[in-house]
Amino acid sequence: MSIISDMIKYSRLAFSVRGFLRGTVSLEQSKQVIAARFQNRERTFLSIVQKGIYGNPKSPFLKLLEVANCEFEDIESMVNQDGIESTLHKLLAEGVYLSGEEFKRKREVVRGGNHFQFKERDFDNPFLAGYYQVQSSGSRSAGTRSIFDLRHQLEKSYYTLPMLAANNALDFPMGLWTSIPPCGTGIGSSLRYWKVGKPVARWFSPVDESQVQVSLPHRLALRYIIYGSRLWGAKLVKPEYVSFADAVKVAQWMAATKKQFGGCSLQCSASLTVKVCQAAIENGLDIQGTHFFSGGEPLTEAKHRQIEAAGASVASIYSISEIGRIGCGCSGAGAAGDVHLFHDSVALIQRQRKVEHTDIDVNAFLFTPLLPSAPKILLNVESDDYGVMETLSCGCLFGQLGFDKHLRDIRSFAKLTGSGMTIVGTDFVRILEEVLPRKYGGAATDYQLLEEEDTSGQTHLSLIISPTVGAVDDGAVIATVLSELHRVAYIGKITAELWSQAKMLEIKRMYPISKVGKIMTLHLMKKE
Repeated sequence: MSIISDMIKYSRLAFSVRGFLRGTVSLEQSKQVIAARFQNRERTFLSIVQKGIYGNPKSPFLKLLEVANCEFEDIESMVNQDGIESTLHKLLAEGVYLSGEEFKRKREVVRGGNHFQFKERDFDNPFLAGYYQVQSSGSRSAGTRSIFDLRHQLEKSYYTLPMLAANNALDFPMGLWTSIPPCGTGIGSSLRYWKVGKPVARWFSPVDESQVQVSLPHRLALRYIIYGSRLWGAKLVKPEYVSFADAVKVAQWMAATKKQFGGCSLQCSASLTVKVCQAAIENGLDIQGTHFFSGGEPLTEAKHRQIEAAGASVASIYSISEIGRIGCGCSGAGAAGDVHLFHDSVALIQRQRKVEHTDIDVNAFLFTPLLPSAPKILLNVESDDYGVMETLSCGCLFGQLGFDKHLRDIRSFAKLTGSGMTIVGTDFVRILEEVLPRKYGGAATDYQLLEEEDTSGQTHLSLIISPTVGAVDDGAVIATVLSELHRVAYIGKITAELWSQAKMLEIKRMYPISKVGKIMTLHLMKKE
């Protein structure tokens, strides 16, 4: 019965794709939509709060607002007087926010003596049709599930042509090296590029369905979207499996495409970008002048240098599945990883907080989506990211459209990132403090994880094991860690497979790093 139900549901999804594919979004239309969003920003925010929170008895934020004795008229008055961001700061001071741990249900929400326990679906946008659900590219506890809504894909598509124009990539073929569902990045990007008249030429996937045991519903959804689109005249490309070790195949495609068309672009993670550039250099392939759009992990200075060494350029894409597209870099970016904040569709404030299992403080990002089609209705929710937010003048198209707020030095304080996949820190704490000591001996403080970057720009995770533990088989320890990652729901299998391909984990026999007399299970390097 469930298979028949899934087939009916995805048949509806395929037919809804027909409406999405009708018509093409132009650059001029994109500019007009963005301008309208800016003009109606406060009105849209108030509408979302009124209908999605005060009009939704299941909304977690309704309960937080009730504790704060805040009525809709109070928010309306504050927004009309001081604007959205000032209002969000005032709400934050009254306890109307969710930390990353609270949002992922790792910690009970306590406000004013009141205790709340929310379910993941409580945050869902009640006005969206839930034909299909995807997962974020990282394993946030049990995985962050979001509705794959075609109206939201359309709203995000209005950034696509400005992104290409701001990076001098409008006239060249585009490729993807992104994962298959349950990750929504690949299929969403494929649809959006088609919508703006720039169909994806090749879609490479670093994982295969059989490797990561993709469930039947996700396999069905992928096929219904691709073949359903073809019924309506959109020849969406199928994903092709290309492992990390075969990065040269992607580099060869880029070199051949550049030779034929004078240029080429590829959207993938920062680590995969470096892999392609290294393969091009090692094999004498000419990808000079090509462009990468990199997301999923920080674009550090070391990675940026490796990309430039191949003669290519790169712009960062900053997205979160629950929110949507948050920002994108341009060809004039002053620092690696700098992005224009798309504050027409998202409001962002910061709060200082201490990072669990470490001894550092960060200015954490708190997001509030401003699109009625956003997968989740959120109000001041942490993403586990932090960084620098500043106002800068830029002559690119993004700057001309009004995107003068920039984010840089974006890092995660609770997730370990590599090869475009992330695992939430608390999931790794369980492995380090419980699983490894039980299997190999020692205490919880004898194991520590350190995120490092080598001279070639590749991210590695060093698993530190104290000499007091005694002799252990390094390969067996790594196999245990990857096996435990497989147990993390949804994206755990994909993360383990990619980390295994990239040889992300290495063992270091040394005493765990200690600061101010404390041994932290996760030693996260704070970037200045």
